[in-house]
Amino acid sequence: MILTRLHLENFKKYTSYDIDFGEGLIGIIGKNGSGKSTIFEAILFSLYGEAKKRGNKELLRNSYSSEKDAVVVELVFEFESTEYKVVREFRGKAMSANAKLFKNGELTTTGAKEVTTAIIKLTGMSKDAFMHTLFASQKELTSLSSLKNEDRKKMIRRLLGLEKIDFVEKELIDKSRTLKKEIDAFREVLLSDDEIKTKQEQIKQNQDKKHQLIKDEQNKTKELIILKDKESLIKKELDVFVKTKEQKQKLQAGLDLIKSNKSIELLNETKLIAEVHELEHKKESLISLEGAKKEYLSLQEDLKNQEKLKEHYLRREGLQKEQDQLRDQYKKAKEDIHTLEKECEMFEQYSFDHKNLEQELSIRQDDIEAKHTIEKEIQIEVGSEQRIIDETNAKIKALEKLGSESECPICTRPLLEEYDNVISSLNAIVQGTHQKKIDELNKQLKNVTDQKTKLIDEKKVKEKEFAELSKKLNIIESKQKDLTNAKEHFKQVELKGLKNKEELKELENYSYDPKLHTKMLKSFDELSHKYKHILALETETKRLDSVKKDLDKTLANIKDLEQKYKEKEQQFSKVNYDENAHKQKESEHSQALKTVEEQTEQIHKIKVEVASIEGEIKTIQSSLDNNETQLKKVQSKKDDLQDYEKIKTSLAEFKTRLNSKVAPRISAIASEMYARITKGKYQHIEVSNDFDFFIYDESKKYPIERFSGGEVDLANLVLRIAISKTLTELSGASSIGFLAFDEVFGSQDEARRMEILEAFHTIKEQYRQIFLISHEMEIKEMFESVVEL
Repeated sequence: MILTRLHLENFKKYTSYDIDFGEGLIGIIGKNGSGKSTIFEAILFSLYGEAKKRGNKELLRNSYSSEKDAVVVELVFEFESTEYKVVREFRGKAMSANAKLFKNGELTTTGAKEVTTAIIKLTGMSKDAFMHTLFASQKELTSLSSLKNEDRKKMIRRLLGLEKIDFVEKELIDKSRTLKKEIDAFREVLLSDDEIKTKQEQIKQNQDKKHQLIKDEQNKTKELIILKDKESLIKKELDVFVKTKEQKQKLQAGLDLIKSNKSIELLNETKLIAEVHELEHKKESLISLEGAKKEYLSLQEDLKNQEKLKEHYLRREGLQKEQDQLRDQYKKAKEDIHTLEKECEMFEQYSFDHKNLEQELSIRQDDIEAKHTIEKEIQIEVGSEQRIIDETNAKIKALEKLGSESECPICTRPLLEEYDNVISSLNAIVQGTHQKKIDELNKQLKNVTDQKTKLIDEKKVKEKEFAELSKKLNIIESKQKDLTNAKEHFKQVELKGLKNKEELKELENYSYDPKLHTKMLKSFDELSHKYKHILALETETKRLDSVKKDLDKTLANIKDLEQKYKEKEQQFSKVNYDENAHKQKESEHSQALKTVEEQTEQIHKIKVEVASIEGEIKTIQSSLDNNETQLKKVQSKKDDLQDYEKIKTSLAEFKTRLNSKVAPRISAIASEMYARITKGKYQHIEVSNDFDFFIYDESKKYPIERFSGGEVDLANLVLRIAISKTLTELSGASSIGFLAFDEVFGSQDEARRMEILEAFHTIKEQYRQIFLISHEMEIKEMFESVVEL
């Protein structure tokens, strides 16, 4: 597998970026923070859909892009002579993932998860395996020799993927230990054989007792049915007694009610007879008072006429007083009208003068505006002439500064001997023409300004006269309104006086005597008491016919009640009821109910005892069933424990076989490269099964710490490449043709950096692409191909 081309859009710091990868030793060069490591993060993301470190997807988006802009990564790579292109993108606020995989330009797979699965199947490597196999950092290289033994072993096992086996082995040990504890705990709560036998015997004894009780319950139930039948028969006989008693009580109540109603009707009869006698007496009294009633009604009509005459009398007096007031108002209104007419005499003259002044003010304003316009025009003309003077003076100063060798400002020829003439000519133009014109214009401006000031003063005088005249007109207009109102008031007073005069003439036809009216009122008061008594008698006597009807109805009711009483009495005598026999039957029924209840209580006790025995049987059986369930669980856990022990044994054997292959293979690959890089100085690097490193110097084994810094750097490099190759072989991914190293130079000096670069050049034929990421700009000449960021 080699990388061909990478395209980025809105990925981290890249808005839009394209890289074409060559072959051989390739340098990814750039300052810190320029985005070198981001290139390989993008490669990892394109293949597996995840960044190097899992986190918020939003962190992948370029900070200058919006939510509408897609995050796109496209990688073209070659695998086993076939071109593949993988495209991954995130879209929208939710960063929805999508991916496509092309083979030789043809779409083969879509979907984020589906493309990841296809890449793993194609390369034979997961994301972690891909990172550990093809990517190496400076920290990983130095750690191979600098870490303590235990930490170095952990790192190498992590790179080789063996840490997962270690994790599984630890999990198996922990689970086995937990299972043993659980089995021991179960043994403490399980029943012994003697306890099981005792519980089974208890169940048998309870079941025998239960069967006997059920037989007793059945016998008691049969007896209860017989007792209930007997009680039911007695109950029917008792119901007959109850109905007979109720019938007799009902008839007795009816007789008592009729007797009570008859007594009420008799009392009512007595009362009505007395009331009829009283009303007939009052009727006779009413006939004797008929003359007094007629006298009262006649006097009442006469009083109504007197009230009308009194009203006319009072109205006439009121009108006479009103006429006196109207005469005063009439006189005053006439005087007010005369005064106001005199005050309004000058209105027409003032109106005429006001109109003339208004016209004069308008003419003065037009004259002022005309003078103001002329004033502005002269000022503009003066300004224009002054600009010409300023420009000519500027030319004179420029010529004086340049001297006689300068060009003419009009024809552009050299001035030479004409220099003084030109200067004099320009001064003459300024003083003779333009300045004179300005002086003339200033005289005209002063004359116009004086005229304008005079007009403004005249206008102010006229405005004052206009204001005073307007004030007088306003006063007269107000008086005219008052005059109109006064005339209207005068007219109303005059009309009212005439109307009142006509009404007084009509009222003279009516004559009213207060003494006669008082005498009639006194007579009316004396008759009022008699009249009220007459009205009361009339009201009461109207009830006489109604009372007589009520009396006839009451007599008929008494006769009807007497007939009903006789009929009820006959019915009552026919009902046959024996109270002693009824009480005896009630006693028999109570005894029968008591016997039924006692029998029911005995049956209930038997049922309770049976339920108790059944509960005890269930409890004992549940204990036995639970014990059986726990025994099965214990057996299941024993089976699990046995399986774990088998897996642990198999895993230990697998680790032993794997270590026996991995360590020698790393050693062989590292030794071959190290011998080539050191040009035969060192022939062998040994890697023990515990991943301790030794270098052979003249056939003698030494720890790696014995050697110089440069030799250790080279040893770390070949060991890391050997681990990558071994990983490739273990995963079956034989077609991986590139390696990538991130900042492998670290803080080495120039000599050690050169040694590492020479080492890469020595081993580069083993890989089609070797990527070196570095911020060291001075080494870029050492690469066959450079991507500078």
